[in-house]
Amino acid sequence: MTRLAAAVAATADQLRAANHATVRGAITPTETYDVVGNLDDLAHRLPQLLDFLVRSLRRADGTEHFDDRGTDSGQALRLARGHLDDARHRAAELAAHLTHAHNELGHLGQLRPED
Repeated sequence: MTRLAAAVAATADQLRAANHATVRGAITPTETYDVVGNLDDLAHRLPQLLDFLVRSLRRADGTEHFDDRGTDSGQALRLARGHLDDARHRAAELAAHLTHAHNELGHLGQLRPED
């Protein structure tokens, strides 16, 4: 496994653990702010990684690989690139939405009884 694949696998494991933590019940808006901030950071990094993968597949030689479905491996590479490129654009949109949510939550304060 390459360093990149290992790093992505570790991140996926952490996200899986975070998803499992969601069964414990609701969290406060302040805690949500922290979680959204971390997701925002992660989402802003995804487009760069996806772009790297698209560029890597663009350089790949389809004749050096076979498609076990019996179809053209070059076409499989092109289709994969297209899907990754679409994912890159959607990840950028996701990051923008998370940034807006994070900013909105950052304006919230907790009411205290003396307020």
